[in-house]
Amino acid sequence: MNTTKNQNNLRHILNSNAMFSFTSGIFFLLARKPLAEFLNAAPAVMIDLAIVMFAYAALIGFNTTRSEITRGFTLFTVIGDSGWVLASILLLILPTFSFTPDAKWAIGITAVCVDTFATLQFLEWRKMK
Repeated sequence: MNTTKNQNNLRHILNSNAMFSFTSGIFFLLARKPLAEFLNAAPAVMIDLAIVMFAYAALIGFNTTRSEITRGFTLFTVIGDSGWVLASILLLILPTFSFTPDAKWAIGITAVCVDTFATLQFLEWRKMK
């Protein structure tokens, strides 16, 4: 396998993940009040989510500037994204949370996007030595 090509593919996937995370953070921050109402949550929760998204995006962005992306960091992103997907599933199925159907769709679609990143990163991780 061509290691440089694998690193370039992984770098593109991770950069896309970082941009998605950063954009999500901006959305959580700028639309915190209507989004909090939409999700039946407090605006402070949206600020917390924005901070998490900005930190995750920065961490990924920093690691993609390195000459080599490590196997461990790639696995970290797979686990991080998979954790987001699992948390989303729990939000959707646990009776503690009562989201509107529209909010459930939004959570589900976001989870599918994040799962796509996790899957692509996992496939690249498997190719690494």
